[in-house]
Amino acid sequence: MTQRQEQILKLLVESYIQSAEPVSSSWLAQLPDIGVSSATIRNDLAELEEEGYLVSPHTSAGRIPTDTGYRYYIETFLEQKRRLEREYKQLVDQSRVRNMEVRLRQLCVQLAALTGNAVVFTLGPRHSYTTGISRLFELPEFASADQMRRFSQLMDVMDATMAQLMRRRFDDVCILIGNENPFGEQLSSLFISFDDPSGVHGVVSIIGPTRMNYGYNRALLREVRRLLTN
Repeated sequence: MTQRQEQILKLLVESYIQSAEPVSSSWLAQLPDIGVSSATIRNDLAELEEEGYLVSPHTSAGRIPTDTGYRYYIETFLEQKRRLEREYKQLVDQSRVRNMEVRLRQLCVQLAALTGNAVVFTLGPRHSYTTGISRLFELPEFASADQMRRFSQLMDVMDATMAQLMRRRFDDVCILIGNENPFGEQLSSLFISFDDPSGVHGVVSIIGPTRMNYGYNRALLREVRRLLTN
């Protein structure tokens, strides 16, 4: 991939995350960061599509990222140490409760509000909680009744899925995109695992569309993990 193609992929992914609309070569050509013609960009987009980073929806002349495109974006461009002071303060305010399960519930509700995604936690063998599902149904990815039905079916097996994840431990935030993640190919999920001060193991996950804001969500989950383990 050339440096220009990397920049095109970055701008396309970020535009799609914000708008949920396929991105055209003419739109990219208007950006000052590119500096080449629409025809040149079309050639680059065609190469990126051939290499599996982009796909053209049947109903649009624009392109959207594939799971491979998102993965390349995350590994190449995502900020490693993003600071979100306002959001961190809101999370700290929810973490002052001594009871771990209550603290987790409050943190997850705040996470769902900040991210606009669903949040799930499992603590030990008996305690689990899900919040923010209604926020997903407000997104264009879940506009059709069929999409809502498929996601609802996944929710029916949420406890079993989280129980499987409880067997894993993550050194940092784990990001699973599309087909990689256990909640369905239209979704991505970010996970942290932790052991609370008493030694009880837990997992927290943010679940949202593949066009979620990965950098923002990862930074928030890292802060949640810090709050749960200190």
